[in-house]
Amino acid sequence: MKITAIIAEYNPFHNGHLKQLRLAKRETQADVLAVVMSGSFTQRGDLCICDRTTRAQWAIQAGADIVLELPTVYTLSHAQGFAEGAIKTLSMFDEFTLSFGTEADELKDLNMAAEFMRSESRDVSDLLKGYLGQGYSVAKSRTMAIGAVAPDVANMLKSPNNILAVEYMKAARAYAGRINFHSVVRKPDDGKKYLSSTSIRELLRYGEDISGFVPKFVEIENPISTDKYGAISAYAMKAMTPAQLGEIYNVSEGMENRISKAEFNDMSGFLELTSKRYTRSTIKRIAACATLGLNKNLAALAKSEKPYCTLLAIRPSKKKLLLPMLAASGGYFYFKHSDCPQDSPVRPLVELDEKAAKIQKLCRLSKSAD
Repeated sequence: MKITAIIAEYNPFHNGHLKQLRLAKRETQADVLAVVMSGSFTQRGDLCICDRTTRAQWAIQAGADIVLELPTVYTLSHAQGFAEGAIKTLSMFDEFTLSFGTEADELKDLNMAAEFMRSESRDVSDLLKGYLGQGYSVAKSRTMAIGAVAPDVANMLKSPNNILAVEYMKAARAYAGRINFHSVVRKPDDGKKYLSSTSIRELLRYGEDISGFVPKFVEIENPISTDKYGAISAYAMKAMTPAQLGEIYNVSEGMENRISKAEFNDMSGFLELTSKRYTRSTIKRIAACATLGLNKNLAALAKSEKPYCTLLAIRPSKKKLLLPMLAASGGYFYFKHSDCPQDSPVRPLVELDEKAAKIQKLCRLSKSAD
């Protein structure tokens, strides 16, 4: 049985995603198309525009056979942690082909870049330390260090899609040849049929029509209120002591003191803490982790434990094939979140996923909202 997997957010699902699903299934000759999808938050630290169940059903309608939730602890990680967590979750399928979007048909080049980064040279390490000492973020420092040693690799890593592709390939090395790769090249069409999720959310923000850029089955009702989320998040951080903030995942190097001293009461105010070291995405991930109570101990638990996942949606005709396979895998598989036993080692992580979903629901606009 051939399984092809896709790692996604679908925030929201658009025509480009539909194209990827169809090409991935056809070009890999997959018997099963599996998706592991962020639940309630995105990797950049934002709340998802729609709930996880709705977005999972979009994927099924588009051709996916099963959608699993990517644990929140991985979703709210930097690119490397996100990739490692997603691959770890998908490893419950044992062998599979991972399909992802790239800017060009360059799988061999991406694999070479992944190998270069995995076996980071001493020259790159020394330069990395130097840039970190100048206050740049880890991601920016690594890109600059690689650029000084291997400009071609650095140029390839300018694309967010390529960065994640390389991180997926790096993470896959831990699974000894059980994972193959397939890429779908993104081809711009000047906004005639394809727009990014970011651009579509901008259109929604201003009440513009998005019907030309999403499949007919995609309907977005009661999107989230960023103002409501910002207030909840600000309160969560203001209620913490510096010591408590210091235990929050993604907080390091005294950032807890800057947060504690800062004057802010919404997300825009908190984002003013953005710096060379702490990018906008990192700041938003910190806010999300503080809101959820996602601390470093939970991150360490996820790293040390076996993989786990919860089912979000499945094609009825695939239940007899896939559910026993996941149940018999080496990880923890739950048909629904409440199936996780109270004494399970990953129970705190499953509870985190549920808390994220409750916050997402709380922040949805009512139908009567302007």
